Amino acid sequence: MSKPSYCGTDETLEVFRVAIESVTHAIFITDRDGVFEYVNPAFTRVTGYSSDEVIGCSTRILKSGLMEEAYYQRLWCAVLAGQSWSERITNRRKSGELYQARQIISPILDERSEPCRFVAIQEDVTERSRAEQRLRELSREYESIFVNTQDAIFLIEVREGPEFRFVRLNPTHERITGLRTESVRDKTPVELFGEDLGEALSANYRRCVELGELVVYDEMLNFGGGVRSWRTRLAPVFDGDRVVEIVGTSRDITIEERLKNEQQIFFEVSPDPFAILTSDGRFHQVSPTWSRTLGVEPSVLVGTHLLDRVHPDDRETGIQLLEQLGSGEEVYEFEMRLRGEDREYRWLSWSAARPTHEGLIYAVARDVQENKRLREQLIELSSIDVLTGIANRMKGGAELRRESERAKRYGVSLSLLVFDIDHFKQINDTHGHAVGDEVLRATCGAIRSRLRPTDTFARWGGEEFIVVLPDTDASSAAKLAERLRGSVAAGGYAGGLTVTISIGVAEYRNSEDPETGLLRRADDALYAAKANGRNQVRIAE
Repeated sequence: MSKPSYCGTDETLEVFRVAIESVTHAIFITDRDGVFEYVNPAFTRVTGYSSDEVIGCSTRILKSGLMEEAYYQRLWCAVLAGQSWSERITNRRKSGELYQARQIISPILDERSEPCRFVAIQEDVTERSRAEQRLRELSREYESIFVNTQDAIFLIEVREGPEFRFVRLNPTHERITGLRTESVRDKTPVELFGEDLGEALSANYRRCVELGELVVYDEMLNFGGGVRSWRTRLAPVFDGDRVVEIVGTSRDITIEERLKNEQQIFFEVSPDPFAILTSDGRFHQVSPTWSRTLGVEPSVLVGTHLLDRVHPDDRETGIQLLEQLGSGEEVYEFEMRLRGEDREYRWLSWSAARPTHEGLIYAVARDVQENKRLREQLIELSSIDVLTGIANRMKGGAELRRESERAKRYGVSLSLLVFDIDHFKQINDTHGHAVGDEVLRATCGAIRSRLRPTDTFARWGGEEFIVVLPDTDASSAAKLAERLRGSVAAGGYAGGLTVTISIGVAEYRNSEDPETGLLRRADDALYAAKANGRNQVRIAE
């Protein structure tokens, strides 16, 4: 076998130079004392410093002040001993903004095997770190609900076919059924429960996949402790257009079913508030549990109308509930708020039916106040920008896509504003980040007060924002943009600052991609406004 041939030294060095200057990771070389001798273009993109600004300067200009001195002592001890160093570090950009990087430092040894220079590679992992932190927070919230809920929860993987395989059971499911996650994982319903029951379960799972929506049904199952009644809810989880997982929640309703004909016993033992209502919606008989849930004695409730205690915002929901029951429908998981004796409202989830010829309504209410709070907290955390209180980029992007689909489907107009705060970096550099944050909040307040409830106002990144304007053409959007610009310029800001914004306006073109089309054109108009002197509005062509 012939030996491989290599390029000449000059050509090889040129290849190395091009490679280093093309990579997305920041690469820099320092002397033995940590003084910059070379930085690649990616270093400038990551830190904001040009090569002219850092060559001859110490790497200390990147220090954030957040890393302990012991970190740097360990770093220097390792590299001066001729060892490579790899660890995450928090640095500060030229703008003053912090960034996190995965850093690898390798020594270059001289002829005496002593370090004479150091080569460092930094991967900017700031956004990844934030996403990982957010994911950890959401995971903790989800795991808390999964582990502590009193409902039996099971997760099912949906494979091609479709084929269904169990993934996980929560502790309540394991306690009630005697099954264990270890014994069911990766098994199909037929493998676990036999042909007949397995096929019956799979039929409901297939219905959930085919409908692509929540499926609720009652079933009778025997897990070894006798036949019990379950109210099961199947929720599909999508990856694109395909259902890849089913989250199942089953509630044991055996007691409710058995005691339909033993009302008094049921009233005494039911852990949930139970009530019999007249056909017009008045409390006829209620269980003692109501006193624990709403602080209202049963005798006080009897004879009063359900709607008298319903939250004003939920009154239409209550009316709809009674109408459905009046037409003979059964109602499951119907949520609305009822007023307690302390004048506070609590969220209750209702299941109700009219099973008898007397026309009475049998209703079970479940206290879901804490679940609602957790869900609202999760939704808020995942869609709100913490600093400004407006929608974050994920929420803004979702609304932009949703409104562009609506504009395409119904042929209605849609416009987008993209703006940022003029010379915001200078505000941060001169007055500090606390003042910069206050400017961001005040600017958002001035903008938000002039928008419609149907408009979406989102922070796109840093000092850049978007406003999604449904049913608005470019001319109307430009007039609004001019009012917004004037409102910001006339506002009062910390330290007597004068704050202005530049705005780009674009109207949606039928079927264009909302981000590569509409957003890009609005962004181009913004930069045209900035290039023309700032504090102005430009409409995209």
